[in-house]
Amino acid sequence: MQSNFKKFFKNNHMFNLIFMIAVLLMILLGSINILAADLTIPDVDYQSFELGNGLQIMVFPDHSIPSLKLAVYYKVGAIDEQQGQTGISHFLEHSMFLGTESVPEGKIDDLISHVGGQLNAATNFDYTYYYYQVPSSMLELVMALEADRMRNLKFDPAEIERERKVVMQERRLRTENNIFSNGFEKIKAYALKDSYLEHNVVGWMKDISKITVPQLKSYYQSYYAPNNAILVVSGDVNYKQVKRLAKKYYGDYQPQKISRPQFNLPVQKQEKVIKLHLPTKIPYALMLYQIPAGDSKDLPAINIFLDILANNQSSRLKEKLQQQDKLILESGAFLYQLREPSFALVYFIPSSENLVDQAQLAFDQELNNVLENGITEAEFELVKKQYQKSLIFSQRDIDSIAASKALAKLRYNKPDLENEKIAIINQLTKEDVIRIAKHYFQPEQRTRGYILPAKEGEQK
Repeated sequence: MQSNFKKFFKNNHMFNLIFMIAVLLMILLGSINILAADLTIPDVDYQSFELGNGLQIMVFPDHSIPSLKLAVYYKVGAIDEQQGQTGISHFLEHSMFLGTESVPEGKIDDLISHVGGQLNAATNFDYTYYYYQVPSSMLELVMALEADRMRNLKFDPAEIERERKVVMQERRLRTENNIFSNGFEKIKAYALKDSYLEHNVVGWMKDISKITVPQLKSYYQSYYAPNNAILVVSGDVNYKQVKRLAKKYYGDYQPQKISRPQFNLPVQKQEKVIKLHLPTKIPYALMLYQIPAGDSKDLPAINIFLDILANNQSSRLKEKLQQQDKLILESGAFLYQLREPSFALVYFIPSSENLVDQAQLAFDQELNNVLENGITEAEFELVKKQYQKSLIFSQRDIDSIAASKALAKLRYNKPDLENEKIAIINQLTKEDVIRIAKHYFQPEQRTRGYILPAKEGEQK
């Protein structure tokens, strides 16, 4: 395979062409049908195939503009990391830009910027992803570049050490020097201690500082393999051309045996409480509840429940605790939807440190009120429609559709998961929402964490 790469980079003279990438247009909103409470989204014409080594390829044609997006998703992230190697997925993502034998460090950025394109990457709890956005005439270039990086990455110790400092500084800026992020990390670690969710994606500083070059290389060789990845091409592309180039540049790679840790998340049966005193003038109250994996049929109801409770502008917490009682400044909730059981975060910001306990009591009363007395048809229909709109937004253009289906395929082997969610939403009742919420949002199943202003000498 090395000869293919070197021949391509040596003989291909298209690098001197400069193209402007047009802005992608929203192409689906006009074809969405909402009849009464039902939502349907037309099927998207895409094709998929698998190479003999296990690499899965998905192709989403859209010839409206001469642009394409090529992305590779690897089924590996923070939850797959061993104890003592937290943050290695993110560290490896940084290292992927340090070059190969065929493409030295910095050359990949030069090539892509020279043709008017862009590239980037991201690490998540349960996947890592790399993408290029380029003119459609550059398909073979980006296919060759990313195939080269899958198996031929260089691990120069000096460059790795330099990148380690970059990762450590990123942790300082985004986590350690951010009060909310710092506190949330500690609260989550307490709530999910000794589990695959104890640490954040960036990892612990002590581990980042000690990860070795051999460990990085071993992790790369173990997980950056064709049978642990999905290659997604969307935009102005031809299926036969994608298939031919995928075979050319990826076909000779051998599959790897993928070994993953045990994903056990012990059921919590007793409430946990932790208080942190940090240099902040604003107190925060956070509650973590365990939820099932992202393909669970309960997830749409959980989403709607949390919007009614905390997220929507007319939510219970905003109307009662914020606008009426003036106990809180803000509230919200997030779902961390992963391929394994995960957690929901519900938070509120008390109006002052003196009101933390009173605000918590009011929160518990309002939560209990919703669970015991239910929700109105009006608030259910309002939030249900908003959730439907969010599903529409997730299908706003061909790149978004491709990403949605690729992640559902990678995580759950269910590329049409959004259609399943739509079917569930169409049949959901307000009684279903409360029944499901009662199963996950009981006091004994949560961890309460508080970020409180530190007095002199009290920070911890």
